[in-house]
Amino acid sequence: MRILVVASTLPAGHRLKVALGHEGLMVDTVALDDDPGAVAAQTGPYDAILIEAAGLSHAVIAGIRAVARQRLGVPVVVLVASATPESESEALDAGADDVLMAPMAITTLVVRLRALQRRMLGHLSAWITIGNTTLDQAKLALTVDGRDVRITRREFDVLEMLFLRRGSLVTKADFLQRLYGSDEGPDSRTLDVFICKVRRKLAAAGAAEFIRTAWGRGYMAEEPPLSAIAAARSRFADGHLRRPNRLTSPAKAWAEAA
Repeated sequence: MRILVVASTLPAGHRLKVALGHEGLMVDTVALDDDPGAVAAQTGPYDAILIEAAGLSHAVIAGIRAVARQRLGVPVVVLVASATPESESEALDAGADDVLMAPMAITTLVVRLRALQRRMLGHLSAWITIGNTTLDQAKLALTVDGRDVRITRREFDVLEMLFLRRGSLVTKADFLQRLYGSDEGPDSRTLDVFICKVRRKLAAAGAAEFIRTAWGRGYMAEEPPLSAIAAARSRFADGHLRRPNRLTSPAKAWAEAA
């Protein structure tokens, strides 16, 4: 999950960046008076924007409006030490999706950010299932037919992007920006190899293939047919596991299972 922290002061922004980073989030920071809406549009995509301030001042409300005007399609959360009912209403009317009171446990803040992002993308709970594979945002875990699958944190982050945007293409640029931010990361060919390894791990766990490749563009998670799920379960039960080949789409594998 990649977050833009809009901070009222440099030390406050740094503290949030470090704390959220320890929770596995990719964090960029910008000052409240640096036109956060324009910065978010130029350096995104982001999964959420967190505005930090001591209180809901006119500058904070203006910052919320600046972000909202960009129509970035991400939740905007305000974290403040104090607020009146009137100022909270003004912040929500200006475009904030939630107003939270500081101090707040960083784990609780992360849960709130994930929940808002999830709901904005159309998911009601932390458990998202595609085929016979379930991603658990609450435990940062993955299961296939209830069996735990050992995955790395980076593998979880990649699968989370696909699960949350099921049916939509996630471009290679979006993957790399969300995983590495503005830091220099690997090239798109490394991402292809990484996805291949994830596919093999899922296939070995008995998961029906659900990751579709759009060659040269990115990847998409799609619901596999019931026949493909049944075939994957049968192979796992019989111990006849196979590695998925590099398909443009899971369609060939699904056709074979029919």
